[in-house]
Amino acid sequence: MTRSYLTHSPVAWGALVAIVLGFALKFVVMATGLPVWLVPVGYFVALAGAAVLFVGWVRWKAAHPDVPRN
Repeated sequence: MTRSYLTHSPVAWGALVAIVLGFALKFVVMATGLPVWLVPVGYFVALAGAAVLFVGWVRWKAAHPDVPRN
């Protein structure tokens, strides 16, 4: 397997978990009757996870120019 941001960064996996949990919060709120204002909070968590994932990927590409770009 080629070295990549996802295979060598625990921050990337944490960001993916934040994205999934942020989107899953909508279904938890609907199923349990939690306050509705938690839905936008979940979306914000997912957006923050996506931002961390993107910035980390850009930094990885800048720090590893020898890895071929797919």
